[in-house]
Amino acid sequence: MAGSVVVVFGATGLQGGGVANALLEDSYVKVRAVTRNASSAKAKALQERGAEVVEGNYDDPGSLERALQGAHGMFVVTNYMEHQEFDRDVKQGKAVADAAKGTGVQHVVFSSLENVQKTMGFPCLFYDSKAEIEEYMKSIGLPVTIVKYPAYYENYINFGPRKLADGTYELGYAMEGAAMHAVSVADMGFAIRTIFKNRAEWLGRTVGFSGDKLTVQQHAVILSKHLAPKVFKPTKMTTEEYSKLGFPGAEQIANMFKFYRLGNPDRSVELTRQLYPGTRSLDQWVADNKEALLNVLDKK
Repeated sequence: MAGSVVVVFGATGLQGGGVANALLEDSYVKVRAVTRNASSAKAKALQERGAEVVEGNYDDPGSLERALQGAHGMFVVTNYMEHQEFDRDVKQGKAVADAAKGTGVQHVVFSSLENVQKTMGFPCLFYDSKAEIEEYMKSIGLPVTIVKYPAYYENYINFGPRKLADGTYELGYAMEGAAMHAVSVADMGFAIRTIFKNRAEWLGRTVGFSGDKLTVQQHAVILSKHLAPKVFKPTKMTTEEYSKLGFPGAEQIANMFKFYRLGNPDRSVELTRQLYPGTRSLDQWVADNKEALLNVLDKK
C-alpha cells in the first residue's frame, strides 16, 4: 500500500482534517483531499503540505467517481448537521459507497454511528442515518472498517462553554450525572492512519474511539484546574429540558445525550490506545490546549 492514494472526504472538516493531517505527516501514502471549495484557506494549506486537492460534492455522484479514480483507500464521513435532512444524508452516503464500489477502492474507513431508533426505540437522526449507510456499504460488499467517534474534546474550543451571569461557565452536556466517552478528534487521525497501514488486521472490524470516560462534573474539575481562576460546572439541564431549547437539531442532540446515558455505546479506550498510543486523556488535552481555550473563553 505504500505510495498509494488515500482519498479523504471532508478534509477541511474536523474528522477529515484530523485524518488528512495524520496521513500527511507520514508520507507513507499520497493524500487526495476532497473539499467543495479547493480555493479555501484550509484547502490551500493542505495543498502546501503536499496533498492533492480536488473538488467533490456528495450531491454530485460524478464528482465522487472522479475523486476516487485510482485510489486504494478512502476515509468518509457525512455531515447530517449541515442540512439536517435524514434522507439526504443517507442518499449522500450511498452515493459515495457506490462510487467506491465502482472505482474499486480496496479499503474504506467509514465514520459511522449506532442505529438508536432500532436499539432504543427513539430516534437520533444523525446516528440512524450513518447506521443505514453502514448497512448499505456492507450489503454491496465494500471492504470496510467502521470507526465510531464519541464527543470531541475540541467542542470546548469550537463552541465554548456558556458564560453564566455569575461569571462561571456551564458545560452543556445534559448527561444527568452519567459518564460519557470523549476523545480528541485530532488524535483519532493517527488511529485511522494505523488502520490504513494495517488493512488486513482491521478490515471488517468496528472500532469505537475513546480517550476516556468521565462525568461532566469531572470535566468541570479538570477545566477549572487548568484554566483557574475560571470556574466550570455541569449543566443541571435534563435531556428532556435540552430537547426543548428550540435551536435546529436540539431534539436530536438531546436524544444523543439520552443514548449516551442509557444505551452504553461501545467505545474502547484500550482499543483506541492500541491504534494510537498517543491518544490523550481530557486532562492531557486541556493542558496542551490551555491557550486556545483561554482565547475562546475571553471572547465570551
